[in-house]
Amino acid sequence: MEFQNSYRLGLYEKAIPQDIGWRERLHVAKVAGFEYMEMSIDETEYRMKRLDWDDRKIAELRQLQEEEGFFIETMCLSAQRKFPLGSQKWESEANELLKKAILFGKKMGIRFIMLQGYDCYYEEISNETSRLRFSKNLRKAVNFAASHGVMLAIETMENDFMNTVEKVMRSVHYVNSPYLMVYPDLGNITNGTEDILTDIETGRGYIVAAHLKETLPGKFREVPYGTGNVNFPAGIATLYEMGVRRYVAEFWHCGEESWGKVLVNNRRFLDEQFEKAKVLLPSNL
Repeated sequence: MEFQNSYRLGLYEKAIPQDIGWRERLHVAKVAGFEYMEMSIDETEYRMKRLDWDDRKIAELRQLQEEEGFFIETMCLSAQRKFPLGSQKWESEANELLKKAILFGKKMGIRFIMLQGYDCYYEEISNETSRLRFSKNLRKAVNFAASHGVMLAIETMENDFMNTVEKVMRSVHYVNSPYLMVYPDLGNITNGTEDILTDIETGRGYIVAAHLKETLPGKFREVPYGTGNVNFPAGIATLYEMGVRRYVAEFWHCGEESWGKVLVNNRRFLDEQFEKAKVLLPSNL
């Protein structure tokens, strides 16, 4: 098997303008060379209300995917910023949000849901109580997901609570379930630790996929590929050697009129990073 065909690179939904319909959204991602899409369920009503779709609406989108030959395979549940699992004020809403996401994911045929590694985000301050509440609610959610056969994976975030794989692994070991894994973001862990490759190693056997996002010190979003400080080849090589074969290009549409060209160029840039990573791999891989 050729190296490029041994991994799959998905596209983050927000790389495409919001006003584009689902058929075109899937089509342009496929034409740009990506293998699948990661759906965003963020804090906006536009995206959160997807979790309330009826079976007919879900069936329509699944049919569109079949027709386009391009599928939504993962979900990023960034709406957890609004309702984090460690929140005292929003605990009920946080638990309900995650249950709805799990049921929606099951109906959509989504492989796994990326959770946000936040115990608190906006009004509340992280402390021992919020961390314990996060762990308690996480365990309940994982048990619910397990009963429905839906995998959950915690993303490394930009906050101190879970900005490294090592920190996420504490929760993974605490819950101790085959339905909870790790989903590192190369950009976030680049800003979270000086020893990125050793940090990735702490997740060996538990990493389901990785976000390939560019960052700068203190800047976590909307950094164009090639202008930041992320060592993609080294990170990819470490992940690949550990058996990780799924990746997502995480970048945002920032109003560019030529956004279709941006998709193509970013796919090309990341393929170049994989080729550089290939040189760093053991010869038997």
